[in-house]
Amino acid sequence: MWICLLLTTAMYICQSMNVSLGMSIVCMVNSTAYQSHNLTEGTNSSLSIGKCQSALDDPESSINAGYDGDLLWSPAQQTLLFSASVYGSFITLFFSGYLADKFGPKFLVMGATSIFVFVSLLTPLAANYSYKLFFVMRILMGLGDGFMFPCSGSLAGRWFPSTEKSTAAALYTSGRQIAASLASLIASNLCASSLKWPSVFYLFGTLGCLFLIIWFIFVSNHPSSNKFICEAERQYLMANCNTTNKKNTNKVPWRKMLTSLPLLSAVFCNFTFILQAAMMQNFLPMFLKENLGLPLHSNGIYTMMPFASQLLFKNICGPAGDYIKRKKIMTDTNCVKMFQTIASIGSSFGMLALLFLSDCENPRMALVYLFVFGTTFSAGICGFFTSLLSIAPMYSGTCFSFSMFFAYLGHFLIPNLLTAIIQMDFYVAYKWHMIILFCVVLHLSSGLIFLFYGSAEVQEWAKPAQQQEKLEEKEIRSVDIYGSALSLDA
Repeated sequence: MWICLLLTTAMYICQSMNVSLGMSIVCMVNSTAYQSHNLTEGTNSSLSIGKCQSALDDPESSINAGYDGDLLWSPAQQTLLFSASVYGSFITLFFSGYLADKFGPKFLVMGATSIFVFVSLLTPLAANYSYKLFFVMRILMGLGDGFMFPCSGSLAGRWFPSTEKSTAAALYTSGRQIAASLASLIASNLCASSLKWPSVFYLFGTLGCLFLIIWFIFVSNHPSSNKFICEAERQYLMANCNTTNKKNTNKVPWRKMLTSLPLLSAVFCNFTFILQAAMMQNFLPMFLKENLGLPLHSNGIYTMMPFASQLLFKNICGPAGDYIKRKKIMTDTNCVKMFQTIASIGSSFGMLALLFLSDCENPRMALVYLFVFGTTFSAGICGFFTSLLSIAPMYSGTCFSFSMFFAYLGHFLIPNLLTAIIQMDFYVAYKWHMIILFCVVLHLSSGLIFLFYGSAEVQEWAKPAQQQEKLEEKEIRSVDIYGSALSLDA
């Protein structure tokens, strides 16, 4: 359990340092300077025509609402910053899972967290000095981010048996929802205080330093080498996790892995999952400011809602999924398909309702739609995510690297698509419509494909060599017996 809690903390600390920019940027930047420019030039900007935005159009109203930053970054520059970390992630995602499977994830997580801490503590200095320097620092943070999910998946594959994987996945990935919800609330309050936005990055950087000490002391790569568990627990985990403490010398079956339909369907779901998550984590504060005209303190509360509801319901779905599997109510495969269908349909409805049914005249309805989004979106952890943990325990880190590489394409697409719309002045008034509809169509498509091809069973290509040899021997014996029987009949 405590390994799961430490994984949760790792996710929380690193994600807090990553997503705190989403809320902080609305109080870092002097947005009214560019609003005035857009109004003067007569561009097709949604900032100048939205009925909800009009309440924040003039500088005095914007400052009174808490948006009193002094950095002169254009809207295009702001959105581009959110893709910077993805550039770094693409570099390390290629090999992070392989390294975790081969050498162990413990020290890789420490190295990745150290990068987050370094960037977070230097963010105020870099942002005030130069936009280009800050952009490079965000790329550097992405190098660390590329290790987190593959290393967490590799450690989870070593520590959690199949009947506990949904619960464990729900628990340790909760760190991301805790971070997204609390970071938004903390950042909005610190921004509005006399400490201003630099204190957000100093706070999370300091927490990262403390976490590194705890992780180093208590975490090991495998149950067999951990000093803090009893012998009975050690023997149980070693017997049920389908891994060993020996260095993994098996060659990765790349051809079979890359043509595995269960894996590919889970990867597509991961891509669309991160696509929606990127929209909510990075741009929900901006959406709420522009479309609902929310002041800073309310913005933090609204932004917290989808992540708080995810945090609650994913930890209900996780144990529920494992209970269904233990009691044989459904097969493991049917269970993950059911949860993934709920996630795809429910979260898509929540996003569409937020876009078309909420406005500044009745902003509280947006809380309902954000709650619906969060509760149903959380079911994906018991869907495609559990599938990724289950179909290849020996290569879980490699599978997560492969999956997260394509998932981060979603993280890359959203800010760059938004930047392109703004720079080309392409129906900017409808930029949120285009972005959200894009997310919804792809998410529904991935859920449908997973319904046909998804699985939670260990694939033949992912079984240990000894098991495969035994299966081949059984097949040979079966053929021999069948052949002997035919000879006797003759």
